[in-house]
Amino acid sequence: MSHVKTKSPVVLGIDPGYDRVGWAVGKKNSNSIDVLGYGLIQTKASDDLFLRYQQIQQELVQVIEKHKPSICAIEKLFFSKNKTTALKVSEARGVIIITAIQHGLTIQEYGPNTIKLAVTGHGAADKQAVTKMVKMQLKLKEDKINDDAIDALAVVLTACLVPNFDIV
Repeated sequence: MSHVKTKSPVVLGIDPGYDRVGWAVGKKNSNSIDVLGYGLIQTKASDDLFLRYQQIQQELVQVIEKHKPSICAIEKLFFSKNKTTALKVSEARGVIIITAIQHGLTIQEYGPNTIKLAVTGHGAADKQAVTKMVKMQLKLKEDKINDDAIDALAVVLTACLVPNFDIV
């Protein structure tokens, strides 16, 4: 019997937005997750909304071409109040998803509670707990990592730990 070692996929994690899109790229190894890169796509509030969507698409293509992920893991939206913001984020999310699909990536979605559960062990964890656990589990030394990039790193972590799994 031969043991075939399967290559772990490279995962692009996305924290969607239209003002700021957090992104992170990582890959699971035998007992750790390697972070290949992370950052932020920041659009200008003074720009036309459609130009902002175009900027997101163009910068995301650069990330995809550089890191060659095969999976795009994206956070599902959860909004309770501002419908205008929710609509704009939903549209940006659509731009992100179609860009990933056009580059051959498989889409995986995770709800906020699933991400918190995977990263901290508690589905109702606060922002500080998520940040602390992301940095600890991924062995990140940098003090000042943007919140949106932290969220994208949490999505990568979730995709590597619990692929194709979600809870409501």
